[in-house]
Amino acid sequence: MTSTRCDVLLPVREARRTLPWAVRDILAQEHIDLRIIAVVDTASDGHDDGSADWLRSTARKERRIQVLEGTGQGAAAALDLALAETRAPLVSHMEADDRCPPDRLARLAAALHDGLDGVTSRAAQFGARTAGMRRYLDWQNSLLTGETMSRERFVEIPALHQTGLYRRTALESVGGYGVSGPWPVDIDFWLRWFEHERPIAKLPRVLYRWRQHSRQSTRSGAAHSLDNLRAAKIAGLARWLGPEGHQPTPLHLVSTGKTLETWGRDLTEAGILLAAQSTWRPGEPVPQRSSGSRFLAVYGTPAVRERYAGALTQDERMKLIFAA
Repeated sequence: MTSTRCDVLLPVREARRTLPWAVRDILAQEHIDLRIIAVVDTASDGHDDGSADWLRSTARKERRIQVLEGTGQGAAAALDLALAETRAPLVSHMEADDRCPPDRLARLAAALHDGLDGVTSRAAQFGARTAGMRRYLDWQNSLLTGETMSRERFVEIPALHQTGLYRRTALESVGGYGVSGPWPVDIDFWLRWFEHERPIAKLPRVLYRWRQHSRQSTRSGAAHSLDNLRAAKIAGLARWLGPEGHQPTPLHLVSTGKTLETWGRDLTEAGILLAAQSTWRPGEPVPQRSSGSRFLAVYGTPAVRERYAGALTQDERMKLIFAA
């Protein structure tokens, strides 16, 4: 197998305990001519747990590691800083507390044919594993085509963006990793990726291991609050439905109870035109879609979303958007 050039982005913040494992996993990649671009951010109080010293010491012995000083503005800023230093045609990403097998990048590169701008993989959790995260990853891992990933992007992130291998030009064309609001980089990234209609695929193999722990931002970070996640999805919907506020097609919102009320209020405040709002529960007839509108069905459970879609005609399913 011939070598492929790839730059691997590695944001680091107080990760001294796990960082050596992540770096070793990257450097052990087979059949890849790679370089690690690490960005070290200190904590908000200026504290560093030794990650920076370890990286600089390792970089003096390993020419494939470049270390940059972060700006202290978070993961998105660190990733964009690293992206600006890339020179290889392909770019990947690794979190400083995660693990991956040595064939990860080679398998992704082999699948990145001319019709794709990126390839992701399935992921598995390790560490403080939970049943809720298992269900989440089971859903995410079931989305194996670009079409299904795009269809579910307003539900949650359709893949861990750090599992992917991307063309550098595609990352630059969607605006890199910068976020447009107080929400996580991963949801903003995928909304912009599909907004720009960049083709993507997912390999049906676990090539990335996602460490779970109590301090994880996905569990405790304010950016991951339900209000902020909903705001990100609605901002993405507004951009996708029409540039600069022009929305030719109104939405027919379908959900239940408080969810219906909250989404209806926030969509209206965002300037998104609603043709109607309807309550639907499994077992009931689906509401008749308002003329000229798209269904926006907001349900958190995959089985309920499947039942709703299954109750529609093929033509109606073409006018369906899911969210959660």
